[in-house]
Amino acid sequence: MRSGPALLAFGALAGCAHYAPQPLVPEQTLHVLESRSLTDPELLRHIREKTGRAEEATPAPVRWDRAELFIAAMELNPGLAEARAQLEQATAGLKTARAIQNPTLSLATEYDLTRAAESPWLWGIGTSFLLDTFVGRGLRVNLAQAGLRGANADFTDAVWTVRRDLRAALVSVAIAERREALLETDFQQRSDLARLAQARIEAGESARSDGLQAEVELARSHAALEEARRTKIETRTQLASAIGVTESALNDISLQWDDFEQLPPAGEGTLKDLRSRALLSRPDLERAIADYDARELELKQQVSAQYLQAALGPGYTYDHGIRKATFNASVALPIFNRNEGPIAEAVAGREVAGKHALAVQAKILNEIDGSAQSYRSSLESLGRTRAQRVAGESLAVSARHEFEADSSDRPTLLAAEVALNAERLAELDALDRAQQALGQLEDALRTPLSGPETTLK
Repeated sequence: MRSGPALLAFGALAGCAHYAPQPLVPEQTLHVLESRSLTDPELLRHIREKTGRAEEATPAPVRWDRAELFIAAMELNPGLAEARAQLEQATAGLKTARAIQNPTLSLATEYDLTRAAESPWLWGIGTSFLLDTFVGRGLRVNLAQAGLRGANADFTDAVWTVRRDLRAALVSVAIAERREALLETDFQQRSDLARLAQARIEAGESARSDGLQAEVELARSHAALEEARRTKIETRTQLASAIGVTESALNDISLQWDDFEQLPPAGEGTLKDLRSRALLSRPDLERAIADYDARELELKQQVSAQYLQAALGPGYTYDHGIRKATFNASVALPIFNRNEGPIAEAVAGREVAGKHALAVQAKILNEIDGSAQSYRSSLESLGRTRAQRVAGESLAVSARHEFEADSSDRPTLLAAEVALNAERLAELDALDRAQQALGQLEDALRTPLSGPETTLK
């Protein structure tokens, strides 16, 4: 029987968690970041699982589409990894709230030097059990669940942020590549025009001012081309950051966006259901509602705390040879205050949380309506620039036919082709604005309106 308490104590110690140090070494984490690759076999296996594609003979996709890059970002993006860890922390908090509070055990002893015939020892064991009612424990659990709901909303928003940043970076890369190609053509055409103008000047067929004008336009074209090349490098860096790899990791892959110039419609019927859903359940609104529920529970907790808080303490005492059973009880008396201060703070906190939720909902409403109108306007502008580009193509074709029929000279043909290239650049600018407006609309709705990532498992 005497071994029972010892066995009980040993069993309790055996069930304890053990500390395992995990020091953070910047050199090691830097190595991990720099060694990340899009050709990692485990990453490729995960991509095949998510896309439902069979095992491929090649070690990696030759051309990466948005879905494959999004899966890679979900695995590699450090910001998303942090959000995932915060979600796990909130989940652990729920386990803490569900735990039943342990009792307190105290040991008292004394030795009476004046006693000779009687036992000189007095020792006792006392306990203290806080009367943690089911109401109090339930409030703690509900508070932790509200925190977990908020963490889930934050994680959902973090996932969306990765998708939004990835799409924006891909749009920038696609626009930069197209702009560079068009400006290279423009630079070549203006170089030909400048050379022809110089030849006409030397032949006495043109004024020197015509040559100067051609040189100025050539210099502008060259500056625009250099700026486009610099922007292209910056956009690739942004794309690598959105995925969670270094820029050099993008060198071995090519990007695929076949329907880049095909944008989804923005009719009110198409957006009606998505608008209603976002206004009621967008992740940032869910976070605000979870915070309000937590403030509501905190108020309930503070109201409960104004009543008597009691603790019971059964024990045992060996008092100089006499065995005694003891029983103690204690209460916190609400004499000087009835928890008025914390209750007032909780009421004010609930009011603040309620106003914040209303402000978030109003922000969502304005973002959706504003971005929808901007997207419709950008689609109309894109349609007009495409019509102008088609007209420019007709003029360039006519100029080509006239040149081949010896009805016009080469400078006239080059001028028509330069004008067509300018229309193509204007169309590209309009496409860029439309893609950005679409991204803003999707961000307001927190829902993708197009793209292969919408079909992921």
